[in-house]
Amino acid sequence: MSTPRVGALCYATEQGLGRLMKSFYDGGAVQDVLIFRHTAGRKTHTEWYPEGTQELVGRPFNGPKIDEFLSKVQAMLFFETPFDWQFLTYCKARGVKTILMPMYEWTPRVWPVKPDAVLCPSLLDLDYFKPEFSEGMAKFLHVPADPTTWKLRSKAVRFLHNAGNIGSREHKGTRQLLEALPYCASPFTLTIRAQDTSAMDRILRECRWVRKDYRVEIVMGEIPYNQLWDHHDVYIAPEKYNGLSLPLQEAYAAGLTVMTSYRYPHNTWLPTEPLIQVERVVPDVCISRNYRTFGESIVSPKTIAEHIEYWYNRNTSTFSQKGQEWGIANSWESLLPKYQDFFKVVIES
Repeated sequence: MSTPRVGALCYATEQGLGRLMKSFYDGGAVQDVLIFRHTAGRKTHTEWYPEGTQELVGRPFNGPKIDEFLSKVQAMLFFETPFDWQFLTYCKARGVKTILMPMYEWTPRVWPVKPDAVLCPSLLDLDYFKPEFSEGMAKFLHVPADPTTWKLRSKAVRFLHNAGNIGSREHKGTRQLLEALPYCASPFTLTIRAQDTSAMDRILRECRWVRKDYRVEIVMGEIPYNQLWDHHDVYIAPEKYNGLSLPLQEAYAAGLTVMTSYRYPHNTWLPTEPLIQVERVVPDVCISRNYRTFGESIVSPKTIAEHIEYWYNRNTSTFSQKGQEWGIANSWESLLPKYQDFFKVVIES
């Protein structure tokens, strides 16, 4: 079989799902794109894709133009959600295989329509979904990294936290990190970046000491993607849950030491020494009652502070070098053939 022809329905926004899809297009795994305009009005970057790329503004997704698009592809890839679950049925009726990259916390308890296969971005996602699919239809592959962003970082002095849109249940641990600051005496610097200004302002109103802390810089809004990791040594995010965490992967491949919660699956691929011990795990948490349950890891602010104090100004070049090795081993150059092999298996099933 020649190179599989894969299409995708995606956002084209400066956020995780938008950047995730762009990586798959730029890396050569996806050849044809349908853009779904963000329902909350985030800026759509149509310039990321060829002129004339079809944009969808409402549901359901059907009609002659969609049929024409589907006639060109052998499989459709969706990231976290197909936006309209009945579109899976529409694709299948036209002989197009459907592949979902699931995020377990955002997957319905009961499939509205079950995809033909799942491409799991973490071992935890694979654990959730493999029992539900036939042999070969559930595959774990890391989301490929960009090793060209790497540079050596030698000491843990400049810390970074990407709060993004804060996330469901504040899962990135932004609040716990800010609550740790009063317990820290070291003169490290901490940059907090947030895209959701109102959500971040709410947290800052409750953590009033942050704006008075000379060590902390708050950056609101979006910055150019290629500048995310330029000026820092450590990426810190005491995350509560998730399988795939793009910032952790991107920071590690860029050479930063990654300090996140010591939890599965991140303790299977990150150096464990800089990981922060979890205080407790809250069982049977869910985003809403229609979604799957999971365990939520909680890290105490004092533990975070002790961790920062221990690592401040220590030599972290070994972790930086390991990040370079990981980025090369998990680049598109290394992983594209594995993605294509999986697509072929699904298409031929």
